[in-house]
Amino acid sequence: MRRRLSPWRVLVALLVLGSIAYGVPLVVRASLTSAAEAPATFYAPYVDVTATPVDNFQVAAMDPARQAVLGFVVASPRDPCQPSWGGYYTLAQADRTLDLGLRITQFESSGASVAVSFGGQANTPLASACTDTSALASDYAEVARHYHVSTLDFDVEGSALGDTAATRRRATALALDTAKGGPLARAHVWLTLPGSLEGLGVASLAQVASLLSHHVPLAGVNVMAMNYGRPVTDMAAAIETTVTDTAAQLQKLANQYGDGLTGANLWSHLGVTVMIGQNDSPGESVSLADARRVADFARSNHLARLSLWSLNRDGPCGSSAAVETGVLSTSCSGVTQGALAFSKVFDRLTGSMSSATNVSGTPLALDTNPADAPYPLWQPQATYVQGYKVVRSGYVYEARWYNSGTDPAATTDPWTSPWILLGPVLVGDHPPTTTTVPAGTYPEWTTSGTYAGGERVLYRGEPYQAKWYNVGARPSTALLDAAASPWRPLFSIPGEPSN
Repeated sequence: MRRRLSPWRVLVALLVLGSIAYGVPLVVRASLTSAAEAPATFYAPYVDVTATPVDNFQVAAMDPARQAVLGFVVASPRDPCQPSWGGYYTLAQADRTLDLGLRITQFESSGASVAVSFGGQANTPLASACTDTSALASDYAEVARHYHVSTLDFDVEGSALGDTAATRRRATALALDTAKGGPLARAHVWLTLPGSLEGLGVASLAQVASLLSHHVPLAGVNVMAMNYGRPVTDMAAAIETTVTDTAAQLQKLANQYGDGLTGANLWSHLGVTVMIGQNDSPGESVSLADARRVADFARSNHLARLSLWSLNRDGPCGSSAAVETGVLSTSCSGVTQGALAFSKVFDRLTGSMSSATNVSGTPLALDTNPADAPYPLWQPQATYVQGYKVVRSGYVYEARWYNSGTDPAATTDPWTSPWILLGPVLVGDHPPTTTTVPAGTYPEWTTSGTYAGGERVLYRGEPYQAKWYNVGARPSTALLDAAASPWRPLFSIPGEPSN
């Protein structure tokens, strides 16, 4: 019997044609996961983790897809081999400042799936900054292990596309951990690359060839169909052309070699990301009507994946009474739409990202002991300003606006509640600590003392300053009702906003 070419070898043959200039070896043995029957297309929007305002992807009502691609992990500007979120936060800092770890835990506890994306348009990719391949492999594995995810997305664009040394390091690093049986050996790896109306360019094809030549299993290629650089009157048609031409780059070679590869098998390893609303390039805008056409196109062609940039932008600009259109923003789409309107269109795609929620195989444990709460316990008589974080019944909540007496645990509608659920208290969390000062720094507060505005005292080792004349008012009242208390704490309270 004549041996048939595998889909993976077909893909490699095509990529080799466009990657000789990048020094990619011609012999490739890795292969895509074969698909006897094409699965349903899954929808997974990108979430810009460091953008403001923070996107609450962990709340079901705010991410109907129940799966998300979180971006972007890049090199820290202070250490080229240290992973960071957007160059702003280390993994530990993101857990403390953004509560990212517990938000991911909350998201996954409801059956949702998370992918982490490396690279992106801004900042420096780890593979470009970290020249130590072993350290780079450890970085990738650390991120997968830290967030208990097994779907990793590598967004390579801009100057990173032409960085051949980084291209080799990325592939070598992924292969190193895979060969050792580390977290990446069980990872679903996606490559996200810029496309055009002609499909993928030579530099993008070389990225795929590099991974394959290093025997890195690749779940699929996700083409960014956006920012064409010129006005486009029919964005849905342009997006479909980009995907179709990308597929044709593979199918044409398959037909040439007589492989008999079916379109369903080929397309089940392709994805597309669209930029909803106003694109970066003037004259390009994706409407809801375009989105419906793209969703139908993805479904009918058994595309593996459909993503959007970004969940942060899936809402109208301006007020409900005066929607602004044509605006390019990181927090709204610039087109006429309702909240999450694009997600509601794409969420009709019923596929799953099929990402294991824990690469170690050990379920995440939750801590319901109030003594371990990382933020103050909610008090019904206290007042809370926007951004204040509290713990209630083993879960962490953040105030969306000034409120008092509203129980966070009673939240039923996240759009109208003054509280937003961040996630559960995790095992290993610690109770809040505050800054104490040595005894004698200020006089100890007493119940019989009289205090004029400006006077400072110590109460249980913590410093306070009187806002006005008072007698017998405990300084701790400042923690319950800051506005009414005659005392102001001279220390930061864990959970309270920094400004």
